Amino acid sequence: MKPDARQNEPRESWPLALPGKPFRTLLRFNRPYLRAYLTGSALAVVFVVISLVMPLVIRATVQGLSAGDLGTNRLWVFFWILLGTSVAAGVARYFQRTLMIGASRDFEYDLRNAYFRQLQRLSASFFQRMPTGDLMARATSDINQARDFVGPGVMGSVDMIRLPFTLGMMLYLSVQLTLYALLPLPALTVLVYFFVRFMNRQSKIVQEIYAELSTRVQENLAGARVVKAFGIEDRETERFRLKTMEYMRANIKLAVVTSFAWPLIDLLVGVAVLLVIWQGGRLVIEDRLTLGDLTAFLITMIMLAWPLIQFGWVLTLYQRGAVSMNRLSTVLNETPEIIDGPRTVPDAHVTAGRIQFEGVSFRFPAPPETAADASRPPAPDRPWAVEEVSLEVPAGTTLAIVGPTGSGKSTLLSLLCREFEPQAGRILLDGQPLETIPIRTLRRALGCVPQDVFIFSESIRENIRLGRPGATDGEILRAVRVAGFLADLQEMPQGLDTLLGERGVNLSGGQKQRLALSRALVCDPAILLLDDTLSSVDTRTEELILRELRGYMAGRTSIIVSHRISSIRHAHKIIVLADGHIVERGTHDQLVALDGLYARLHRRQLLETHLEEDP
Repeated sequence: MKPDARQNEPRESWPLALPGKPFRTLLRFNRPYLRAYLTGSALAVVFVVISLVMPLVIRATVQGLSAGDLGTNRLWVFFWILLGTSVAAGVARYFQRTLMIGASRDFEYDLRNAYFRQLQRLSASFFQRMPTGDLMARATSDINQARDFVGPGVMGSVDMIRLPFTLGMMLYLSVQLTLYALLPLPALTVLVYFFVRFMNRQSKIVQEIYAELSTRVQENLAGARVVKAFGIEDRETERFRLKTMEYMRANIKLAVVTSFAWPLIDLLVGVAVLLVIWQGGRLVIEDRLTLGDLTAFLITMIMLAWPLIQFGWVLTLYQRGAVSMNRLSTVLNETPEIIDGPRTVPDAHVTAGRIQFEGVSFRFPAPPETAADASRPPAPDRPWAVEEVSLEVPAGTTLAIVGPTGSGKSTLLSLLCREFEPQAGRILLDGQPLETIPIRTLRRALGCVPQDVFIFSESIRENIRLGRPGATDGEILRAVRVAGFLADLQEMPQGLDTLLGERGVNLSGGQKQRLALSRALVCDPAILLLDDTLSSVDTRTEELILRELRGYMAGRTSIIVSHRISSIRHAHKIIVLADGHIVERGTHDQLVALDGLYARLHRRQLLETHLEEDP
């Protein structure tokens, strides 16, 4: 199957990973290419059989020369036979490599796409406990290591087919010399056992350090402006140097043993050759073996030496591939916490936008336990992020949420978007529990602008129409105008086609927020969620944007999270959160009159505004 025919296959059609069973996982991924591997193995047999003709031809040549009855014509016949077998063996070898290496590349394509598709399916909690650098290391180094085993590694293993054929030829030529040639085999078996154990352990260490190194690089590149702002370039460079040194030493330790394995196997093969020459020479002198048989036996034995020497290399690929496939399997076997389940109604949809929270409680999961934590007493339960929250947002109205930092404001929006599932209570949308609405349908109905705005390294146009690829320039410009980003856009060198740097590095914080707001507005969502969206713009710009937004939000359900009272004073209803509980609710005037937490926040911000305006 060609790659372009597979690119749209659903993830569910792919084999699942089996943690702790790397070879069964590899087999499942490579099942579509079994014919290529079997054909390649058959060609390896053809290659070996053809190659074994050569010692027989050389034996006949040496015997003819020894007897003095080898004429020129017969010599030419042997020449052409040797040439023909070499060409035939080369052709078989070529197609074997093409088939098997090609199949390994197809496997790499499948594995890489399955890994990326799995990352897209996983829930937010997974990314909170897995460093980005570690995931990047698995996507690059680990996939390459797995492919190296499936390609060159499997091909090298298949080459071991020549062992029984070659041993059969050796036994045919001389049983006694074959026994001498096999004398080093027990020592080789013991050495291989210890090499395998060490390389497995050390390969895992190398891959884990590489993941830490990738995390260090990723964090420094993403936080380059912070590093420069604090002038810690030298410190970060030194920390990177130390981690690189650790990685280098771990690799050298693995390389030392690997490099030792090859010459040691070569030495044992050399010892076997010396034993054969010594014993074979004695048998020739005693007239118990012909010179032609000895020559053919030595050539056959040299043919046996290469797969034995190659064995050390295959072992290295095997160990690295097994460790890497186990690391990939832990991700591939992760079960998303947020999925369409048995209760999902495929044709459910959101129309009016009425929202209800009924006794909702949620606490964030504890971080994964490390080996050092295992011996400690269990930690107490994490505090509730939100607890027993009940509220209703009628369709077409605006709810505002305020409260101190860490009071649970953003958590409520995350629960509504089904980034997490509440541990108690339920959330309904248009009277339907969230879990009955298909995730894709739910999220298309929600236009969410989070606190942490992410800008892709694309043009402004592509960033704005991210959730609606078919949006026209007219629709984009209308969203840009409402978001207060039009004046900034007009100053851009290429307008909507202006390319943005990584994470929007060439935009200010306020520009990023307004671009993200444009991105949500252009999708024309049924429900608009603004999580402190205008925190990075000045109050004057905020007032202009809010004026435009009030017209846009008319008849549309909206939830606004903000620290600024000025952003939410016109909301139909305001709730005040503290320590995950709703402590106050009402309109702006009602809450000011209540003289509680909201009133204190209001007075504080009025004072701050007065001090800013009165120099």
